Amino acid sequence: MEIKPATTPAYFKAGFFGGTGTGKTFTVAKVLSQFQKEYCPESQIAMFDTEPSAGYIIPIVKKITGKDLLAFSSRSFADLLEFTNECIAKKHIALVDSITHPWRTLCTDYLDAKKSRVSSAGGNTSTVKLSLKDWGPLKEMWQKFSELFVYSPLHIVIVGREGDVWETMVDEEGKEEIKKTGVKMKTETELGYEPSLLVQMRLEGKEHLAFVAKDRFDAMTGITSKNNPDIEFFRPHINMLDLKGKGPEKHEGKPSFEKGVGPNWETIKTRRAAVLENVKDDLLLTCPGRGDADKAEKVKLLRETFGTSAWTALESDDKRYPLETLEAGRKKLSEIISKKKGKKDEPKN
Repeated sequence: MEIKPATTPAYFKAGFFGGTGTGKTFTVAKVLSQFQKEYCPESQIAMFDTEPSAGYIIPIVKKITGKDLLAFSSRSFADLLEFTNECIAKKHIALVDSITHPWRTLCTDYLDAKKSRVSSAGGNTSTVKLSLKDWGPLKEMWQKFSELFVYSPLHIVIVGREGDVWETMVDEEGKEEIKKTGVKMKTETELGYEPSLLVQMRLEGKEHLAFVAKDRFDAMTGITSKNNPDIEFFRPHINMLDLKGKGPEKHEGKPSFEKGVGPNWETIKTRRAAVLENVKDDLLLTCPGRGDADKAEKVKLLRETFGTSAWTALESDDKRYPLETLEAGRKKLSEIISKKKGKKDEPKN
């Protein structure tokens, strides 16, 4: 390991969010156009357009930069990744508006794929929803964009809708109630932490104002602009970037756990939960109804497989039902179901 002097960020990476009519898209188009003209005259602005709204900012981009606005219209997360990589390769300045849509589309696509798997197995898709175990794979997929945003040699600004932050508060009488405590960018939860400059657009009367919610240099945090801000308002942050440098490099580093020592407890818990989720799915596909007959059949199958129908015991009693027992039980359950299905499908004489 070689510990080197820290390097100053070299790329403009910002996020703008706000409610309807607050001037998000127009402000970003103006600021990015001024940024391109002054710092990257050889580049061109490319927009990942989900609204679509690119057509409305063509005049301002053309007027300031003298170049056409490039655009790709889609809400697909896969297209977002391809767009970002294309901007890196062509040295475009990237604008994503709105980042809210690709996250929603990714969740919808994942749910559709989950329903398709259940449907192909003959199950009831009306009860299929995203569960807690789905958020891990979803966030892992979304991380591909987050890492491109943070580490790529790319000037990029994301625009998102404004969402509320709700928290459980306790009043003077000790009663709990849910209250709105703030606002955030409406997208994957952790993405709001990634921009080096995070700006909330506000409409107060007839004035479009920019409030700097976060500046990692801390040169602008908490400052509010005058009406219709341009690049001059954001100059303190931009001036602190090393625009001719390379910026920080990403290092994967060594794995935290050496191979061959076996899984840790968190891994085992995750695998136990996954096996039990599969058991649930097997039971659902075999007995999709909610009637007494299907309920009784589920109880019978569980007792025949694990010796108990107490689901709580299967989930929490890891000594009586360790991972190996659950895995063997799931295999046994599949065999029992296959035999029952085979008998059911046998032609009658």
